[in-house]
Amino acid sequence: MRCYVLILSELVIFVCMIRQGLQNKLIYSTENTIKEIDLRSKSVSVLLANLGSNIFSLDCDYKNGYIYFPRHNLNVISRFRYPADTPYSVENVITAAQPISLVIDTLYDNVYWTELYTGKICKCNFKGLNKACILQDDNIYAITLDQRNRWLYYSTFGTTRKIRRVRLNGSEKHTVIDSVEVTGLSIDTNEWRLYYMIHDKGELKSSSLNGTNIIHVFSTNELQTSIGIYVFDSNIYCTNGTQLLKVISSQAAASYVIHTDTAKTQGVLLYDEMGMYKTNST
Repeated sequence: MRCYVLILSELVIFVCMIRQGLQNKLIYSTENTIKEIDLRSKSVSVLLANLGSNIFSLDCDYKNGYIYFPRHNLNVISRFRYPADTPYSVENVITAAQPISLVIDTLYDNVYWTELYTGKICKCNFKGLNKACILQDDNIYAITLDQRNRWLYYSTFGTTRKIRRVRLNGSEKHTVIDSVEVTGLSIDTNEWRLYYMIHDKGELKSSSLNGTNIIHVFSTNELQTSIGIYVFDSNIYCTNGTQLLKVISSQAAASYVIHTDTAKTQGVLLYDEMGMYKTNST
């Protein structure tokens, strides 16, 4: 037993040392461009340019080392290897009808995406095979995944304005929150709460996963400029016009500007450099 405790203690110390040597990166998109911010040095780098499309969403496959994104104007889901020692290059995965948001399912190696004007949620595997459309609704915008309970959450953006959830096969669909125009969805896996950005009001709110206990978290004080959000360790990263913001959910209205770009920001992803170790250890 003493030997086991010693080994466990040394492993914890080793992981902490790795953690200290790593630094998270914020990946975000503007029209035609994907950029990276080093959150320690605040330096900004262009990863990909001249992409020929608005990019409203990003998500990471830590297992294989790719970031996926929908190219709305080019009708395709694309990816690029990240991080990479060589110059970043784009690989098209699968065609889609004006895809606008996507989420990665690391448990079953699938990509789920929304098609704004067809009102479909579709999926394929990481290589672009086994495509299937699991659901059709009103116009659909944002999407996120509750990995633990296996629910997809999505927002309708047509004649109805709702947040709904559905099983991964398209069954058990029901409305979680009514009368909201939502462009960003994310789940806090610490507190297991749903966060959402109300686009027309610039308001960030959260609720229990079943839609109850709604809390006003933060207001950007800007209308129709905030799009993407990403929750990590109970911190929310969101876009607001040309600004990228960090909102600390444990403190009411505590926020600060991480970066102000020259172009309108759209999608945002917090890349956790520890994620590759977590994935490889499972």
